[in-house]
Amino acid sequence: MTEIYGAHAQQVMTYARNTLSAPWTGEDEKAACRRFLSDLEDPRWSFDPTLPEFLILTIESLFVHRNGEDQKGRAIRNAPFRLQPWQMFVCYNVGGFFLPGTIIRRYQEAFLMLARKNGKTPFATALIWALGMWYSPSGSRIKTVAGSLQQNMEGFGFLSYNLHRLGLTNKEDPIHGLRELDSSLGHSYSGPFGDGSIDFAALAYKPDIFDAFNANLVHLDELELYRDATPYNRLKDATIAYANKLILATTTAGDDGTGFCAQRMAYCSKIVRGQITGADADRIFVFIARAEPDDNGEVDFLSPDVQRSANPSWDVTIRPEDIMAAALQAENDPQTRKEFLSRRLNVFVSSFRAWFDVEEFRRSDRRYGWTQAETARLIRSWYGGADLSKLHDLTAAAIVGEIPRKSAAAEDWDPPEDVLVILPHAWFPITAAAEKADRDNIPLFGWMDDGWLTMPNEPSMDPTEPVKQFLAWRAAGFRIRKVGHDRKFARPYYAAMKKAGFTVVDQPQLYMQKSEGFRYIEHKAKIGCLYYFGAEPFEYCVGNVRAQEKVDDAVQYEKISPSQRIDIFDAAVFAVCRMLIDTDKSAAAQRWFGGAAAAQKEE
Repeated sequence: MTEIYGAHAQQVMTYARNTLSAPWTGEDEKAACRRFLSDLEDPRWSFDPTLPEFLILTIESLFVHRNGEDQKGRAIRNAPFRLQPWQMFVCYNVGGFFLPGTIIRRYQEAFLMLARKNGKTPFATALIWALGMWYSPSGSRIKTVAGSLQQNMEGFGFLSYNLHRLGLTNKEDPIHGLRELDSSLGHSYSGPFGDGSIDFAALAYKPDIFDAFNANLVHLDELELYRDATPYNRLKDATIAYANKLILATTTAGDDGTGFCAQRMAYCSKIVRGQITGADADRIFVFIARAEPDDNGEVDFLSPDVQRSANPSWDVTIRPEDIMAAALQAENDPQTRKEFLSRRLNVFVSSFRAWFDVEEFRRSDRRYGWTQAETARLIRSWYGGADLSKLHDLTAAAIVGEIPRKSAAAEDWDPPEDVLVILPHAWFPITAAAEKADRDNIPLFGWMDDGWLTMPNEPSMDPTEPVKQFLAWRAAGFRIRKVGHDRKFARPYYAAMKKAGFTVVDQPQLYMQKSEGFRYIEHKAKIGCLYYFGAEPFEYCVGNVRAQEKVDDAVQYEKISPSQRIDIFDAAVFAVCRMLIDTDKSAAAQRWFGGAAAAQKEE
């Protein structure tokens, strides 16, 4: 194994190796350590400890705490800001890897997700300032943004306290010190620094003005408060002029389990676990410390190991007894549980309006790993459904089928029932995609890159576009028996499907009938018998479903808000309804919502 050198190299290596065997560290934190140790052996990167050691020395030499107490209750104001092993680990990753033969750093984005009070804001502020010092010969321009200006002033206040203490500001003579602006006009420090210059500005959350900025270092704090991807994308664009740049995002979990931050966390988690690879993934450093649910989807928040997994500053800035006291309160007072899970254990808690727990779907999906070609061979009959859009919006189609229980059994899992397989696809006109992706926070381009979405070069959707996908599925060996669709919508699609030789069955959008497919999908997810190839668009739509129970447990569902989409889930419901009717499984489905749907069909 490659050994690295540097004053703090041994501490970093010890942290990485110990983390892999520690019972209290989560899978994402372990994955970050595995990635680090593996990258040291990877010839695609060169490692140099010079910059990481500069970052650690600068932070510990220049910065002190401006308030707080240690574990024994003693004041730590003006005590040196000593980095913990996980923070040194971040410095070694962000500053240590380079493109071989160059001085260009590998990591140009970083995502740090920790529970509250682990010291991420002062650490991130100190780190971004130290990087600014290193790159001051290039004219460092640092921008920091938070979901609220009050939160952004936490980092600015920490920096301001230390710059004043060190005598680096000089209001009377800015030529020999940093010029300070701390008023209603703005919050910044700027001026000459060594052989170059440095400019640090704490910005209000106003994405509309970010287009004009130029920066090499950006800190996006409390990402869970960001309404969409606009500020991230615009400030990322502001760094284009620099080869050595860093977009540093820090966050804690929040209430919106389907929002921008939750989606970014899911994407970064897949990167660090090696599930997403490629040029973009190679540029993003990921450090996520969070409590993870067990196989039943429950978070054992009374377990000290689970509590510690989200708090790498355990027993330093985090008092174990305080966490346990808050956990006991959350157990006895359910109204405090959501806040405890999201803020102290770093678990995204979806809006109470959402019907499904997306993690339940993901756990079921992870049990299986068939390729599309394998499912085409294992399933004899597939059923389709489509949800066609208005003019310039999301269009979706899906085919479904079931793999017999015996064929789905594996060494580590024996499914209790046949496994429901859902294969989705979506479309969106490319002319409206960029605006819709930013405005409504829909990751359309990521879906396209992953092969789940097609972007026709048309101003509005051609209703016959899904026919091409059904033909492609059929050509790939999927035996599509019937397709359900409400024929009063998009008659050209209906005619094109008939012309292509598909059996299209009229299937009105009545909630009593759709409840059957809705409940069947829900049931399969809960018992671990649902597989959808890890399709992120399907997960996204599942997380946007709001539902209301009607008579006899039938469900009427819709999207949570006008800006969100459920079209792909809707297409799957259509397909499942057609499968249940055609295979005479409707009677079995009644176990989950009573006899209302059957009565409706008889009428």
